[in-house]
Amino acid sequence: MSRKLDVKIYTFIAVISLFGPSITAVSATGLYKWVDENGEVRYSDHLPPQQSKKRFQTLAPDGRILETQKAAKTPEQKRKERAEQQRLEREARRKAREEARIQAEQEHHDTVLMMTFSTEAEIVEAQNERVEVIDSVIRLLKKNISQEEEKLKNLEQRAEIQYINKDKPVPGGLAQNIEYFTEKILSRQQQIQLKMEERDRVKAQYAADLIRYRELSQQQKEREEEARRKAEESNL
Repeated sequence: MSRKLDVKIYTFIAVISLFGPSITAVSATGLYKWVDENGEVRYSDHLPPQQSKKRFQTLAPDGRILETQKAAKTPEQKRKERAEQQRLEREARRKAREEARIQAEQEHHDTVLMMTFSTEAEIVEAQNERVEVIDSVIRLLKKNISQEEEKLKNLEQRAEIQYINKDKPVPGGLAQNIEYFTEKILSRQQQIQLKMEERDRVKAQYAADLIRYRELSQQQKEREEEARRKAEESNL
């Protein structure tokens, strides 16, 4: 607050204190403080009509702020607030739908899990079978790579001995075969990488299934115990 503004406030309060008994009517209607269009701070016991929709404060006789009236929102501000509220409502609905979808999928997965397996050992066995299938594919790919690397080695040796060492151009057919097996080996290696990633996903899924199976089994056991307890109590 500037020194000029301090002086205005203290002067205003001093006047109120000096004429305290006669200011009762003013106090009843309120003392107002606002900033006019020129940026000047104004005080009065009557609020100008044009100020009613703008920001102003109601003061006590001792200068305390009793209430602050915020400026009325512009049409643009209201439009933005409505747009933001609509966005939040849409986001809430989208989130609710997503949560409902996830819940439905989880319930379906739980049902299938409990219907498919009757023991934890069966889950472990199913995992091992899936992993073995993937490993067999990886072994086959590695065998193919070994065979293709041998063929590529022979082709490269032939090209080097018969042509490169003699400063002769490698024939198109031989060059194409070398390129073919080079790309074939790279493709096999990429397939192995994908299979290894698949194996990791399978292990992670079965590990999660095993944990979930234990949770569901425990919940089922607790429900059965609760039902048995209630049945025993009803027979007393």
